Amino acid sequence: MATWEGTELSINAVILNDTRGDNHFGCFRVMRTIEDNLVSRRINIAARSIVRNNWEHDKPLLRAIAECDLIIINGEGTLHHGARAGERLLRIATHPARGKKPVALINALYQENPPEWARYLERIDLISTRDSWSAEAASAAAGRKIDFLPDLSLCSGPISTNATVARDMLLVGDSVSREVSKALLDLAASRPDARLLPILKTIKASKPHFPAPLKMLREAYIRLHAEAFRLQRRNVWFNKDEAGFINALQHGYLHVTGRFHAICLCILSGTPFLALESNSWKTKALLKDLGLNDSRLTEIGQLQERLKKPEEFAYTSEEEKTIASALHRASIDASRLFDRIRALADN
Repeated sequence: MATWEGTELSINAVILNDTRGDNHFGCFRVMRTIEDNLVSRRINIAARSIVRNNWEHDKPLLRAIAECDLIIINGEGTLHHGARAGERLLRIATHPARGKKPVALINALYQENPPEWARYLERIDLISTRDSWSAEAASAAAGRKIDFLPDLSLCSGPISTNATVARDMLLVGDSVSREVSKALLDLAASRPDARLLPILKTIKASKPHFPAPLKMLREAYIRLHAEAFRLQRRNVWFNKDEAGFINALQHGYLHVTGRFHAICLCILSGTPFLALESNSWKTKALLKDLGLNDSRLTEIGQLQERLKKPEEFAYTSEEEKTIASALHRASIDASRLFDRIRALADN
């Protein structure tokens, strides 16, 4: 790994799609990984554009883009099925404020997007996806080979856990799908050993792109809703931060979830999981790339039957070795990726 000890912070970067605004613990981890790796390579973060921000009309951000040396797009789960929010991120490739400065698209899902998006990918200097299927799709669109490494939440090594904590709870998560989330709520309410464990600070997402007055009203509503929900359900386990969520995971003999990043944090913390597929191939692709089979994927209609034998989802010794190897490789590949980003900025 290259080092830049003693180098001045001469490189200024702008990050598009800072996903922390949703108060999502997996996104907190991704953004921290990105920023730590940039800062360790003497890249200063001059500005950030929050998730769903209409950056093309954000004058302070446009000034920062025009003045910076490097633009980084955090792709995450945005670039699939031709989503407008996805194309909005990619338009930086052709925007006048970019000038001739390099652009890096990293940690990206890329699935079933319009052929015309190729015009953006062709003009992005460095692209790295977070799964092999996305790499294939992006390679075909960009007309060059695109590399991948697992989601950046997985690239800082495993999480140390307390082996003395009893894993005696069925932890039930949530989903981006309202229908699936409702089914998971019902599941959590139906079992005395279950705890509802959202991967957000609440079950209502923040709206960080709202104007300040509306954002304040939204946050007040979220707090009231969370307290009312807690009093009504009583088995919900809200957490204030990523550390609290990870601590909660250590109490689970199984985590049932429809959230991609909840699965990532289960893998990091050694928590067995049963996953419901989301709005893209991201979960299935993750299991494939890590070397895990898709027997941990299920559908809502199969849940009750599959939960009759939760011991079947405990990690085998072979799976533990596979995961350890994959996490080690991901850490090395992430380091190389950010070395490439620094070299891109230097050149």
